[in-house]
Amino acid sequence: MPLAISLIVDGYVRLGDRGALETLRAHRVELLDSARVIADMDTSRMTASLTEEIGIIEAGLSRLSAQQEQQEPAPAPLKPPSP
Repeated sequence: MPLAISLIVDGYVRLGDRGALETLRAHRVELLDSARVIADMDTSRMTASLTEEIGIIEAGLSRLSAQQEQQEPAPAPLKPPSP
């Protein structure tokens, strides 16, 4: 599954779709919270997988932020006051 989520995240990063990445992360966090309250079954593998996926998504969000910062134009230099 990490390969699949990595490909999805890479696609959203290339598209610059922060909203889709945040929605994907929110869904995984919700699933992780739900898995943690299940007392009758061993959910350790599921929680580990979801935690890994959340890390991949957060790395994608970081890459997207870095790309957007690089694309922002530098502020224009201030002109010195005329004498």
